[in-house]
Amino acid sequence: MDRREFLKRSVLLTAGAVVGSRLLAEGTFSKTPHKIVGLQLYSLRDAMKKDVPGTLKKTAKMGYQTLETAGYGDGKLYGYAPAEFRKMCEDLGMQVMGAHLGRSYTKETDAEVMDWWKQALDAQAEAGCSYAVQASYPIGEKLDDIKLYCDYFNQVGAEAKKRGLRFGFHNHAKEFEKREGEVIYDYMVANTDPTNVMFELDVYWAQKGGVNPVDYIRKYAGRIPLLHIKDEQAIGESGTMDFKSIFDAAYDSGLESYFVEVERYGRTPEKDVAASYNFLAAAPYVK
Repeated sequence: MDRREFLKRSVLLTAGAVVGSRLLAEGTFSKTPHKIVGLQLYSLRDAMKKDVPGTLKKTAKMGYQTLETAGYGDGKLYGYAPAEFRKMCEDLGMQVMGAHLGRSYTKETDAEVMDWWKQALDAQAEAGCSYAVQASYPIGEKLDDIKLYCDYFNQVGAEAKKRGLRFGFHNHAKEFEKREGEVIYDYMVANTDPTNVMFELDVYWAQKGGVNPVDYIRKYAGRIPLLHIKDEQAIGESGTMDFKSIFDAAYDSGLESYFVEVERYGRTPEKDVAASYNFLAAAPYVK
């Protein structure tokens, strides 16, 4: 059994453990239980600030089964203790799979930053996460600036591994620029330890950066186990993203999990996030 299948079965067991007559009656369970569609909760960022339990319940009713958070601070997730947040999600048939969090870094702040990470990674492990992902960093103008962060990410990855987590990095468009003749993204892959650092490819931002995400998924098979599935607004509505080719390449290249992220809205956040789920649930190429 590969890691993706193991994770899929784990999610289905988590959901199945809480699916009783009440949840089924309310529709709080995936409409396509054979598919595991994840959501980056930044997609509902304003709602999560106002009403965490209510927003999670709506997310579950849409059909999402796995979550990636973007609300860590001071040992808590969206203001809740990690175990409390985990239970809230699992009671709705959802699993907290990953987290976006991070700190900027200098050699002078090494001890402080790594202490922060140790607490943060403990919290993610308690919440049930499999992945902890830094979503960005201040990209410098020299390769030495990039190498500093590669070394830093190797450190964080080693700490994550001690806690049973995998640490990774999430791109925007800028990582496909060059520094001293080197594409930043390629340089990062080459200068991070594959046993400590993986990558979550944001397919939309990769395309905006001037590359074909399919090429990168295939080029770095095994290093990119996570995807952010993103579009101009709701998934599938712009017609500019070739999601079939993206998913085909990802399944061939060791995809473990993916998360919908809606950053801009054509309607309301809730409607666009629901439409994104429905698009992927109906897509025959999404397993």
